[in-house]
Amino acid sequence: MTAALDGTVLTVARPSLQRDLHASLPAVQWTSTAYLVTVAAPLVLAGRLGDRYGHRRVCAVGVLGFGAVSAGIGLAPASDG
Repeated sequence: MTAALDGTVLTVARPSLQRDLHASLPAVQWTSTAYLVTVAAPLVLAGRLGDRYGHRRVCAVGVLGFGAVSAGIGLAPASDG
């Protein structure tokens, strides 16, 4: 589900990314595809872990991990360029 949502967001943002980064359309498409493959590939592993250790437990670990990483990003110092 997250990979599908990310794909939708990237499709909508693609023109802005292309314009703001001064990139060609093929470059933006390759970057978007690489990102989506990177996000979607671990889903197979997560499914296997869910089968082995329980889907609720693996989902809870994923949500906690996501929250921890998001908090770390939010607390990171800003880079002024």
